[in-house]
Amino acid sequence: MENISKTYIMIADAHLTGGNAERDLFETLKTISGLPCSCAVVFLGDIFEIWIGTSQYEMENHRIFMEWCRNEKSRGRELIFTEGNHEFLISKRRDRLFSAASRSDIRRGKILFTHGDRINRKDFPYLLLRIALRNWIARILLFIAGFTFGSALSHRIVKGLKGANLAHKKHLPEDQIRKYMKRAEKQGIRTIFAGHFHGQHDLMQDGVAFHALPAFLNGREIGIYHTENENFQIIKCNDLKENTGEHIL
Repeated sequence: MENISKTYIMIADAHLTGGNAERDLFETLKTISGLPCSCAVVFLGDIFEIWIGTSQYEMENHRIFMEWCRNEKSRGRELIFTEGNHEFLISKRRDRLFSAASRSDIRRGKILFTHGDRINRKDFPYLLLRIALRNWIARILLFIAGFTFGSALSHRIVKGLKGANLAHKKHLPEDQIRKYMKRAEKQGIRTIFAGHFHGQHDLMQDGVAFHALPAFLNGREIGIYHTENENFQIIKCNDLKENTGEHIL
């Protein structure tokens, strides 16, 4: 029988590059370390502005994050990571940091976690870009280029991603999300959590609930989901810190 954690703490779209957002996220992770291991953590993608999962590209903030993940996983905390469109090779080369890591969706019972960048099937330019950047040839080239270009190449990738699919980022593709919900419903899914859209959006259809989380980068907000009573809420990360987890216990 699949193990379902009592509580899922969800973080999406922190886009860490240093500064206050990075400080606040790492403080939140320290607070989570003080919570029971029945509280799982789900990273819904784009935690860093860019994260290429090889040592040639990784910087100090990546290493701090990875060490936190190693420690918490070793204690028995469930850690889930769904790759965002700013993350590469994580599920291939850094999967041991997590209980589950994937470029696609991750399921726990009737719950589905996804970054959300592939939901909009009308966004053809982005989907083609994703295919171009996420295949075995691209992985080999990234690995080889890392010995020469390293962080410089990372910055060029970030610049390219910022200019991609801007028209589609300006609105919530509700019609595509509802089609996604319909497909999920046929597979027995009842609750979907996603990042990517940088705002809180809640939809209900045919007994399926869809929750898009706000970007941590913008409002320092995280999601909390209790599996026993199916209660979902968005709170400020400082509320978790200041109350030492009382919101979720």
